[in-house]
Amino acid sequence: MGKGAGAQALGKAAGDRLIHPVEANEVFARMMPDEAASLRAKGFDFYDWAEGEVRFVVSWDQPQAEIAAFAAAIAAL
Repeated sequence: MGKGAGAQALGKAAGDRLIHPVEANEVFARMMPDEAASLRAKGFDFYDWAEGEVRFVVSWDQPQAEIAAFAAAIAAL
């Protein structure tokens, strides 16, 4: 997966939740606390950013399968 492709995949999964265009390896999205808790209960780790907002950071060498699973979980919210 090329540089930034993982973040692009998460940004696409976030859809209308996306706050800023994805330009690097970070994705900023709107998310309610219960939705964030649901993702964390499934084993995903990310940052609370501001009230109702989260930040996902993708490593340049993040396994594609992990990104795909996280993207699917985000899209299913």
